[in-house]
Amino acid sequence: MNTTFRNFLLVFSAVLLFSNCAKKGMPDGGPKDSIPPVIVKSNPENFTTQFTGDEIRIYFDEYIKLKDLQQNLIISPPLKYQPLITPLSTSKVLKIKILDTLKENTTYSINFGKSIVDNNEENEFEYFKYIFSTGTYIDSLNLKGNIKHSLLRKPVEATTIMLYEFDDTFNDSIVFTEKPTYIATTRDSTNTFELTNLKEGKYRLIALNESTNNYTFEPEKDEIGFVAETISIPTDSGYTMKIFKEIPDYKITRPNHISKHKIIFGYEGRIDSLEIDPISNLPEDWETWRFKETGKDTINYLFKPEIDIEVTDT
Repeated sequence: MNTTFRNFLLVFSAVLLFSNCAKKGMPDGGPKDSIPPVIVKSNPENFTTQFTGDEIRIYFDEYIKLKDLQQNLIISPPLKYQPLITPLSTSKVLKIKILDTLKENTTYSINFGKSIVDNNEENEFEYFKYIFSTGTYIDSLNLKGNIKHSLLRKPVEATTIMLYEFDDTFNDSIVFTEKPTYIATTRDSTNTFELTNLKEGKYRLIALNESTNNYTFEPEKDEIGFVAETISIPTDSGYTMKIFKEIPDYKITRPNHISKHKIIFGYEGRIDSLEIDPISNLPEDWETWRFKETGKDTINYLFKPEIDIEVTDT
């Protein structure tokens, strides 16, 4: 056997050996990972008191990522400036950088909802809350209840629950301008809620089905519910709130003459009846027909004979 042929056999044998070894090392599928991430440690530890820092680190036993964080994150009491929370991709460390000035003697809760998942199978580490206090103790009182819709029987969409401290500064317009003292959201389709880590005191309870997550009431967009009486905490009572769409005061907008035989009127609020009275002389054969456009706050006003209106700038 010549040297060239012998070298060829050695190389070929080595390739076969490597191939067989590689096959033995290949995963054979196995059971799917269904275990969510586990916290190894936190710095500072969860439920820390006399918190004075501006950064929190939470270490996990596997790589994690954040999924739909903005839709899940609830910080109570709400902060003026949202903290920077990473990782944006994958890491074993969750870092929270606080950008706001924290209130003295206040217990804060950072609820991640279902946003923390493992990197591979996206197993959810559900409703993890990091809690800390700038005072000497953690507030531990809570308030529970549920949400119903005043008109619909179907489950209510995720609703923001807002608790306002009832003191000398409270007034009925506060829901339009200021964020609440504490916030929570309803869980999935159960329509139940729980506000936690509350301090003793008197409060007013309000629910919002928000179009934007700004924790203030926008009547044109949002649905609202509330408990009429003042609530004293601690309490063993549960509260039911019915949400509804507030009907704004009736207002009609400037008409728009869109063709020779049609004028449209936009309006806001509830309209039960509408009289349209022309202020100029009309022909004897004048006929009109009006109807409300389905799904729109618009009245269509049709007429004949046609009128040709010349529009000029003034």
